[in-house]
Amino acid sequence: MAPWGYRILEPALLGMLLPPRWIVPGFEWTARAALVLASGLLFVYLRALGSKVRAALLCVLAMMLTPSVAAVFDNPFLVEPFGLCLLLIALIAIEWSDGLWVAALTLALLSLSKEIWVFLLPLVFLKYREEGGGTAMLRTAAVATPALWLALVMRWIWSPQGSPASATENAGAGLSGGVSTIISSVTIFAPEFLLGGFSLFALAALGRKGGREYLARHIFTLPPLLVLPLVAATYTGSGAANSFFADDVRRLLIYAIPFVAALAATLDPENSPARPPVQPAALDGVARVLVIALAMAPLTLSRYSRIDLTTSRDGPYVLGFTRETLRAARKIDRGETVVLDPTERKFAWGVSPPSDLPKLRFFLKGGFGPLAHYGIHDIRMRENTATLIVPLMEARALRMTLRLDARESAWISMFAGGAKGGEALVGPQAVQATFEIPARALFKGDNPIELRCDKAASAGPRILRIELSQPRPVTP
Repeated sequence: MAPWGYRILEPALLGMLLPPRWIVPGFEWTARAALVLASGLLFVYLRALGSKVRAALLCVLAMMLTPSVAAVFDNPFLVEPFGLCLLLIALIAIEWSDGLWVAALTLALLSLSKEIWVFLLPLVFLKYREEGGGTAMLRTAAVATPALWLALVMRWIWSPQGSPASATENAGAGLSGGVSTIISSVTIFAPEFLLGGFSLFALAALGRKGGREYLARHIFTLPPLLVLPLVAATYTGSGAANSFFADDVRRLLIYAIPFVAALAATLDPENSPARPPVQPAALDGVARVLVIALAMAPLTLSRYSRIDLTTSRDGPYVLGFTRETLRAARKIDRGETVVLDPTERKFAWGVSPPSDLPKLRFFLKGGFGPLAHYGIHDIRMRENTATLIVPLMEARALRMTLRLDARESAWISMFAGGAKGGEALVGPQAVQATFEIPARALFKGDNPIELRCDKAASAGPRILRIELSQPRPVTP
């Protein structure tokens, strides 16, 4: 789900390094560890700007006391602590690094966690501005290219199947609604910009020459990071904003803290420009290899097409759906038969133990009643059109066998890929219907298979069993 679905670096690392039972606490551990690391990185960044040890330590302490840092623990699954570390690493690289590849690597990593990397490009341009505008533009483009490539290729490969409703359909209404919501919510979000009083020191620093010079160099970076929380606080992903989420402002202001701290540090009268350390000659070469490897990594991802899960965002469903669809798809790919029996597959969120999540009815998408995937009773069609999800690891021919009954006789038609694949007459007695679905009607991913019944309301067709398998080879 855009834009969150492309911020995969932290969850990907946790998924690779931790066993499944440790992934949820792993996010909490990572949030704490990232904040500790961010404290050290902020100290290094301030020292890179010329701050004295005392001023840098005071700013680090002030950062840890801000409400934005406290907000991290409200939801450790968000990327803010991890993203703050990557932001600080990028700022240090831009400030101290002599090579383009080191800065490019940091922006590429940041692009896989947060879109704020674009706000750092003016800093790269200004760094090389003395070499001429053309040279500075070329260097900035070189640094930005890996991050831009990753942002584009991820959206090409790592995307849901179909075309979810675009958030730009009502762009005018969304923009005007968002602006009016922000204006009417000034009293709600304004106190958050104080950052617990830390911002007052940054404002006071504008009275000093060093503070004004720092702000001038970051005038195209800091203001967008201050506007970003307001935009996020009104974003719903579905058109005009109709509410305001002050918690988002508090949380996202964490990305402005390094700049607020740098301004506040200039209040120290002994603050002076620092001499950058000598960069090891091999560092840029290592960064080049890592950038190339990182740029190629998305091409190895499986283009498994996911259905749009934006309407059901609760964690157990998303987790159970993704796990069980892949498990079923792999079984079919191995030539095994996947049996979906309602008497065995019963999972109710908040009632069933978490260990029963594999029994989730992931294959029910729509037309079977609200939250049918959490069902524990009979599976009945509640609407004239109901959708089953059939996961496949590749577009291959499929045999689907349904065992059904109904309160009264009714015809049920099956559609795959928009084409009718057969029909069956069901009635009070249970019947078994087998449908052979050709490969051209299917794709690699979560395939929606429609069942249509004009008498669904009165007949209430009930699914007793589903079997999915590869067609048996025809013997001469």
